[in-house]
Amino acid sequence: MADKKIEKKDLIKLIETYSISTRVGCKAFDAGGKELFSHPGEDESCSFCQLVKEFDQGKEDCRQSYLYGGLQAEKLSDYYIYFCPYGLVNWAVPVLEDNKMKYFFTGGPVLMHKVDDSLIEDIIQQNPLLKHRFNDLKISLNKHEVIDTIRVRYLADLLLRLAKNLMVENIVRLERQQEMNVINARIAETIHGLKKGEINLENGLYPFEKENELILKVKLADKQGAREILNEILGFIYFQSGGKFAIVKSKAIELMVVLARAAIEANADLEIIFGLEYMYLEHIDGVSDIDELSEWLTKVLDRFIECAFSIQNVKNKDIIYKAMSYIRENYDKNISLDEVASEVGLNPSYFSKLFKDEMKISYTDYLNRVRIEAGKQLLKEGHSLVNVAQLVGFNDQSYFSKVFKKIEGVSPGKWRG
Repeated sequence: MADKKIEKKDLIKLIETYSISTRVGCKAFDAGGKELFSHPGEDESCSFCQLVKEFDQGKEDCRQSYLYGGLQAEKLSDYYIYFCPYGLVNWAVPVLEDNKMKYFFTGGPVLMHKVDDSLIEDIIQQNPLLKHRFNDLKISLNKHEVIDTIRVRYLADLLLRLAKNLMVENIVRLERQQEMNVINARIAETIHGLKKGEINLENGLYPFEKENELILKVKLADKQGAREILNEILGFIYFQSGGKFAIVKSKAIELMVVLARAAIEANADLEIIFGLEYMYLEHIDGVSDIDELSEWLTKVLDRFIECAFSIQNVKNKDIIYKAMSYIRENYDKNISLDEVASEVGLNPSYFSKLFKDEMKISYTDYLNRVRIEAGKQLLKEGHSLVNVAQLVGFNDQSYFSKVFKKIEGVSPGKWRG
């Protein structure tokens, strides 16, 4: 089978086909999170996203959010549905070449719940600079179609199926050889220095000082500097091993663990790093020569450094918005903190703290706020206080009235007039 690679024109064609047929926006990114192409779907533009990106914080929030989605999709080798820091839903799918993510696509953004004042307030809390754009936010958000959970899953699955048609087993031999030439040149320099005595290591011990330099470079996200040091270390390992590939392979795995630890210490997402480690360990079983092993370890280094971007906040927002979405869908039931924590896969006490840290209010206060917002709409429609209390999840009318007055400052009766 001849080597081939994914053409840019194929990326463009795919996102156009997907966006026009589904009426949902689609973007293509490289593995590092750089946007390459996009299509807005049904709308001429995403006015809400443009509004958010008027501010530097909004641009950075969006960049980190897309990168987070792509990394999660790579970890899963599947689609990943997530909430952006402003409460809209996106999904990401990986595009692989030679068992590594070359690109990724995202679909969205879409809304999964109707727009209300609470949603706008949550967005302003994320970016206070939007405080004076309340009405503009509401108008732009209302241009988005509200899509239910099932359709979102099908849209994500469809994008994955289209992406699979682009995935190829081999990368262009020339590009791979160019990468290997750089790696091998640096390794050869180290081996030559060791043979000539130009590089002195006391008693031939492993160069731990170089390993510490490597860790520092990863923490500083210095990819080029880290590559140079990594290749020096590999050169020493090859020289010391006497050509025994099993020894070299074992040491390469140890270096992967070192790189993982450095990335985690640089605030990379723990779950993503562990997921990538598992994937890379599976792949190394099939590595059979020094060149391929060098390429494998360099790929590990690059991905771990990319994971060291500051996306922890994005991950937290994704968890919080998933919890908020569950609350909005089930506020009329007797839902508990434990139930919501389980829904997002967290320990209840940790979830409670995370929710309050992110939202600046407790889980209970947020649930009550959602219930009161729903109750106000029912009051406008003429429902009795007793019915309203029951319909929004309160056990009795008096407690509903008490919470209503605490939040709105007046009783339900006075509020309705």
